[in-house]
Amino acid sequence: MTMKDTGRWLVAGALLMLFISGCGYRANASMTVPRPTASSGTTPTTTAHAGIVNAPVTTTGCGKAAPAAPGTSVDQTISSGNIPRKYRLHVPVGYDPQRPAPLVLNIHGHGGTASWQERNTSYSVLADQQHFLVVYPQGTLGSDRKTGWATGGRITPHVNDVLFFSDLLTALQQQLCVDAHRIYVTGMSNGGGMTNLLACQMAGRIAAVAPVAAAIYRIVGGCHPTRPIPYLEFHGTSDPIVYYNGGPAPGFLPVMQTMQGWAERDGCTGSPTIFFQRADVTGFQWTSCQGGAMVEHYRIQGGGHAWPDATMPSPNGVVTRTISATTAGWQFFQQYRLP
Repeated sequence: MTMKDTGRWLVAGALLMLFISGCGYRANASMTVPRPTASSGTTPTTTAHAGIVNAPVTTTGCGKAAPAAPGTSVDQTISSGNIPRKYRLHVPVGYDPQRPAPLVLNIHGHGGTASWQERNTSYSVLADQQHFLVVYPQGTLGSDRKTGWATGGRITPHVNDVLFFSDLLTALQQQLCVDAHRIYVTGMSNGGGMTNLLACQMAGRIAAVAPVAAAIYRIVGGCHPTRPIPYLEFHGTSDPIVYYNGGPAPGFLPVMQTMQGWAERDGCTGSPTIFFQRADVTGFQWTSCQGGAMVEHYRIQGGGHAWPDATMPSPNGVVTRTISATTAGWQFFQQYRLP
């Protein structure tokens, strides 16, 4: 190679390095997102590229008039990822805008709606009795033109639903008197899978979760919660949609494999013990977990793909009346708050 050729290569290399450096600078600038103020002196943890806040955030909605009269529900919209997203809010009887209230996110399944989830689970009825806020988020359309949540699989929507839930909680805390340390999540089927995903990615902001008949895919990159999170799941052994023992295609995880995985993440010791036995329902419990967490599972013998003690009949098998996923879920939630 001549000296002239060498000089050309050096110039080309320098230009290439400048180009790469410039691209890197623009990419970093585009990831900058506004971050809500953390409560209790903590710093919000924000997931790279997404602006997902994974820590308690200061509530600024106390003292403001609620968007609905106590004892009623209202449909609302926020923008997340430059997309309008809908949800249904229930303000409980006796709501006091000066007193922080617990909040439950209740997520519908594939093909469902927020209003159906409200009617079918009767969570708003319980909220009026126990004085907590309930929010029913609305999923977007997937490739099959049915509503759902981006938890994996070929038909789920191509949106950032974890970001949506982070943005939703922030918006709710700006307009309502939400207790930032008592935020809980439950959901049915695909909504149960979304609940599981939130437990993996937002455990720093959610106190406890209780999915029902959860359709859980393997998560790309794995599940790495930032703290031990209390976890309760309900599932029927005759579920024709999400098989109790795993599958069918596209390959949902076996229920007990999922539960054992959470026991390991939460640092629970020993094998599960039976703490509940009545008619068709057996309750399993993993104890001595880190951070005071608990992992529990209600196995419903012969139960279908249904919310236990649902208001509406299910086209997908038996609905047990032995236990209520609404009442038992709330009882589980009441034991926990974020540290």
